[in-house]
Amino acid sequence: MVQQEKMKYKRTHFFINRKLQGNYMLLYFIPMLIILVFMIFTLYFAAQTIINTAAYIVKEDIKNIVSSQLQDKIEPSTNLYKNTIDDITVYLNDFSENKKYRSAVLVSLLWVFGIGIFIIIIQLVLLTIFFSHKLAGPIYRFETVCHNIINGNYKDRIILRKGDDMQNLAGLMNEVIVKTRERFIKLKETKSEEEKLKIIETIEL
Repeated sequence: MVQQEKMKYKRTHFFINRKLQGNYMLLYFIPMLIILVFMIFTLYFAAQTIINTAAYIVKEDIKNIVSSQLQDKIEPSTNLYKNTIDDITVYLNDFSENKKYRSAVLVSLLWVFGIGIFIIIIQLVLLTIFFSHKLAGPIYRFETVCHNIINGNYKDRIILRKGDDMQNLAGLMNEVIVKTRERFIKLKETKSEEEKLKIIETIEL
C-alpha cells in the first residue's frame, strides 16, 4: 500500500510551473554568469600580476648583477663581460627556485584572490537575501492567514507585493477563503433545514 502511494506521487515532470521555474532559472543563471565572468577576469588579472611581478624581479635582479659586476669599471674587459653574462645565465636558470620570487608571487596571488573571493562572497550574500526575501515574504503572509483561518477568521486575505512569487497560489488561496466564507454565511443565515442540507451535501468531509 505504501509502495503504491509512493508510485502514485512519484515525480515524472520536473517542469511543473514553467513560468515560475523559468523565472528562477533566469534569476539564478544571470548572477552566476556574472560571477563566472568575474572569476575569469580575476584569473586573467592574477596571471598578468604573476607575469608583471616576475618581469619586475628579473629586471631588478639583472640590474643588480650588472651593477655589481661592472660598477666603477671604465673599460670592462671581455672576461668581465663574459662573467657577467654567465652570472645572469645562472641566475635565470635558478630563477624558478628563487625564494624572493616565490614570496612575491604568493603575496600577489593572495591579494588578487583575496579581494576576488571577498567580492564574490558579498555578491552571494546579496543574492541570497534578494531571492530568500522574494519567498520569505509570501510564506510569512501565507502562515499568518492560515493561522487566522484556524482561529476562525475568514475575513483576512493574502495580499502580496508586486514581484513576489506565488501570486497564483495566493489568488487560489483567497478564492478558497472566499468560497468557504460564503458557505458558512449561507449556513448561518439560512433558516430552512432543507437548504442547509443542500449546502452541506456540497461539502466533502
